[in-house]
Amino acid sequence: MRYDLISTSAILLILLLIVISMSVPARLAYSMVSITKDIAIFTLVGLAQMVTLSVGQFNLAVGAIGGAAGMVCGFLINAPTVGKMGVENYVQAEIGLGMPWVIGIILALFVGLILGAMQGGIIVKTKINPFIISLALISVIHGINMAVTENIYFRKLPDGFKQLSTLTIPASSVEKGVQATYGVPIILLLAFLTMIVMWVVYNRTTLGRKLLATGVSRRAADFAGIPSGRYITIAHAISGLLCALAGVLTASKLGAAQTSIGENWLLYSFAAPILGGTLLSGGKVSIIGTMIGAAIMTVTTTVLALLKLDAFTHQIFIGLILLLSYLLNKFREQIGKMQEKANVDLQEVSAVSGGGRQ
Repeated sequence: MRYDLISTSAILLILLLIVISMSVPARLAYSMVSITKDIAIFTLVGLAQMVTLSVGQFNLAVGAIGGAAGMVCGFLINAPTVGKMGVENYVQAEIGLGMPWVIGIILALFVGLILGAMQGGIIVKTKINPFIISLALISVIHGINMAVTENIYFRKLPDGFKQLSTLTIPASSVEKGVQATYGVPIILLLAFLTMIVMWVVYNRTTLGRKLLATGVSRRAADFAGIPSGRYITIAHAISGLLCALAGVLTASKLGAAQTSIGENWLLYSFAAPILGGTLLSGGKVSIIGTMIGAAIMTVTTTVLALLKLDAFTHQIFIGLILLLSYLLNKFREQIGKMQEKANVDLQEVSAVSGGGRQ
């Protein structure tokens, strides 16, 4: 784990140096704040995938769940407006319940939790491969989302909700119409808080140990008295909750809730945790590594934009990074097997030596 973090941190540092060297000095601070906001969102998306990977599963519906939660939040807090068709005073009609934005966020997170738990429950009850279930739910959730909302945007969102992605600590100052100083975005602090909670869960609670035990071997977990099906469902529920949080923060960042939220999350959701040290086979996670992996993906995209490469080239590089992540995962698995074999051999030698002395 230590070497994973060192190697990925070195890659991230090199990419950041490239961004700094290629950026216009006057806009560097603004660019870094914008990058950290994207890192925060993709960290949450990566953590959502990491939770399911920890039990040996995966969640292809991260984007669909996040998008649905974002739209639910948008509808709940959007200010309803009566439209006007006059040429000079045209106003587009808006629908929504106009609820307090805090309540809207809480209910949207609950929706993500339920969708994730439903996905995990179906996987456990039907014993169908999670690839099939989560792939099917992408179409189901996205289809319902489009049918109910008719692909409209919710844009009359409360200022307090929008400020979740604009406020910083300390508050940014403006001099002569130009942004002068920059603080740490609140959205990044929320990502850090989520990481701390996840670290505590996996390192200091029985729940985390049982999730990892299920990922190492579901059959062994069942023999040990750990109901693996229950913990697989819990993992998917937590994943859905994190997807919903990422969807809500994305809506805040965009200043509007729209059905396209989450469309580009899937590759990032796998690359971020795997680059950081999480195993595809389950049983090992890295919370800090997931953020570093998300940062590598985000900064790489920024570097490609600074190089003025087209969107198709971006997709090629993202695909190559995902392939590299898979190769790193296979390498880590081989190293883990070699370490386990070495430990077993050492124990056998110790037992023989102890028996000889007796």
